[in-house]
Amino acid sequence: MTQSPHDSIRIRGARQNNLRGLDLDIPLRQLVVVTGVSGSGKSSLVFDTVYAEGQRRYVETFSPYARQFLDRMDKPQVDRIEGIPPAIAIDQTNPVRTSRSTVGTMTELNDHLKLLYARGARLHCRGCGGAVRRDTPDSIYGALTELTRAAGDPRLLVTFPVAVPANFSEVEVLQLLEQQGYTRIHAQGAGRIEVVQDRFRLGHVERGRAIDAFEAALRVGQGRLIVRTSPTAVGEGVLPSPQPSPARAGEGARRPSPRPSPAHAGEGVEG
Repeated sequence: MTQSPHDSIRIRGARQNNLRGLDLDIPLRQLVVVTGVSGSGKSSLVFDTVYAEGQRRYVETFSPYARQFLDRMDKPQVDRIEGIPPAIAIDQTNPVRTSRSTVGTMTELNDHLKLLYARGARLHCRGCGGAVRRDTPDSIYGALTELTRAAGDPRLLVTFPVAVPANFSEVEVLQLLEQQGYTRIHAQGAGRIEVVQDRFRLGHVERGRAIDAFEAALRVGQGRLIVRTSPTAVGEGVLPSPQPSPARAGEGARRPSPRPSPAHAGEGVEG
């Protein structure tokens, strides 16, 4: 069955180096291995014909100004080549600085792939598998409105956690909080102080007051707030700014960002 030009690279009349009028169809989206004895024309076909033409056409897509800074290969001796995509070639003589180098790191495509995954990724909680969303005071207000309506509009206690640094005592942290106007403490111990931001029934308070309470708690609590009823919490929300987190999971998650390659920096990609 004849292959479509879109399914293969069609080479006609290749005469590069020791090739003699070679006609060949190379299927795309498959792993193709070219073998043969020494001098049979493997490199002439792969590097000097297929790669050279693919690289030449790719460079021609750039502006004349950009092309002057790019290496350009000579046009191969061939009657015509159809269906050839942009090509990347890695010569076996290229120096490999580490055994962990890959096609992606050697061609620097890995950097672009990491950027793509970091910007297009959808985070999921490692514990529960739920989708990680970026909460805001408005989204927290909306979620709590549904929860409190179903629970009979209980009295809410909005708090935020403050970690006690190793070089500070709890008394010193409490004094600093008091200077900012925070005098009510819900709980403390184990290196953490839970500070009260506000108390209200969501159905009987102005929306602006609730939003202000959430914003202040998230700001001072470094992106984390706790909403409680007596005696249990109805939800623990996390504003992932700058860190996203699963709703009510109580565990933070970092925004995906590109990181140095393991082959070059000894560390992995942050997920």
